[in-house]
Amino acid sequence: MPVVQDGKQVGFVTSAAPSPTCGINLGLAYVPTEQAKLGGRIQIEIRGRAVDAEIIPTPFYKRQK
Repeated sequence: MPVVQDGKQVGFVTSAAPSPTCGINLGLAYVPTEQAKLGGRIQIEIRGRAVDAEIIPTPFYKRQK
């Protein structure tokens, strides 16, 4: 799926799935470093519709010890 920012394609999703642990949908994507700022807003084109997304740090979940 294409990653869109400011109306143009800047990357693509490599994997995505609902996260039962976090309770949200998570995905990984390739985007240029200069456009991958934490907290940045992007859109993912899913079945012809642009869906808002936010760039967050990994790991998404840290297990408690």
